[in-house]
This record gives sequence, C-alpha cells and structure tokens, in this order.
Amino acid sequence: MLLEINNVYKSYKSLYGRTIREVLKDTSLSVGEGEKVAITGPSGSGKTTLLNLAGTLDTPDKGDIIYRGTSLFGQGPEYLARFRNREIGFVFQSHHLLPQLTLWENILIPSLPQNGDKKDVYNRAEWLLNETGLWEIRHQKPGELSGGECQRTAVVRALINKPSLLLADEPTGSLDSSNARMLIGLLIMLGEKENTAIIMVTHSSEVASGMDKIYKLNDGRLS
Repeated sequence: MLLEINNVYKSYKSLYGRTIREVLKDTSLSVGEGEKVAITGPSGSGKTTLLNLAGTLDTPDKGDIIYRGTSLFGQGPEYLARFRNREIGFVFQSHHLLPQLTLWENILIPSLPQNGDKKDVYNRAEWLLNETGLWEIRHQKPGELSGGECQRTAVVRALINKPSLLLADEPTGSLDSSNARMLIGLLIMLGEKENTAIIMVTHSSEVASGMDKIYKLNDGRLS
C-alpha cells in the first residue's frame, strides 16, 4: 500500500487551546500505487485538511499517516521536507506560479534541491511541456498566459520530480468546462504513464467519475 491514513482526528483550536471546530473524526483512507481517488463533499467538510495531512503540510491531533510502511508523523522537519520534495506533487485551485519567472523557470523550482543530473531534469521538463502543449510558450511569464495554461504549468511543476503521489485540490475550480476536461484528462494520462497515484478533491461529479474510487467526506468522516 502506498498511503494509509489511519483513524485520524483533526480540530482547529483557539489561541487558548480551546477546540473551536472538529474537522476530521476517526477518518481512514488507503491508496494503492497508481490508484486514482476522488474526495467529494460540501464546502467546509475538511477535504483540504485531509489533503494537507496526506502531504504532511499539517499534523493530526490523533491517528497516523503511513507511507510505504513508514509512519510520517514524529519525523523531523528535514525528513518531511525531503519527503514532500521527492514523493509528493501538489496542484492547487490557484496555480501559485511566481509572476517574475518564466513558465520554464517555474516548473524547475521543485528540482532545485535535487542533486541529480540537471540534463535529466531538463529532458523531463521538455517532455512534459510537449505532452501538455506548452513547449512553444515556455519563455513566457504567468501574466502572459491563460488560466488553462497556468494550471497546466502547475501540473507540470507538480510532476517534474516524478512523484509517486499527486495531491490535487479543486484544480479545475477556476476553469471553464473545456479546460477542466483537458486538465483532468492530462492528469489521468500522465498519472497512468508513470503509475502516479492521485488524490483529488473536487465538487464536480464529472471530474470524480474519471477516478478509480470516489469517497464523500461529510461530518468529518469518509464514506
């Protein structure tokens, strides 16, 4: 099993330690290698919180998250930073591209901490940009790109380090239906080529239908 989220609880607290809202309650989820999972549910149900826990951007109050047999929580910050860089790709609803950098420079940012052959990274970047139809505009900056082009760039950036797990939080929320279908098709195609598992948060039943499994998060629990 690639990822196991076991009996996780997560609440938000006030400055004085008082629980304001319990978001996740005894939540569990297992994701296999290359498996595509959709998480649906109403706004405020904890979908983004669940993704943040899976990607070690946040820590649970109780429970554990295990990645390929290793418990992630209790590990030091340097270990978790390396883990995120090597194993996880993040795609958010807003692309979060750096406006002062070109498309090419933006997608190479996650590769900077890596010590491998930069030629291999550049070859991969070229392949991904050709696969996504972005090669010809690689020297343009985000302000010169459409919303769909920016989101495709964010996907390429998320995949540059060959992650084993892609976490996507409403990646089509700001796109029209045509660009949304293109982006989801792209994620699935690239994921299948490299056996990359996907956990995608979405409100769209059409988007969810393209995944292997669909879960609904409501009242802090998955069903």
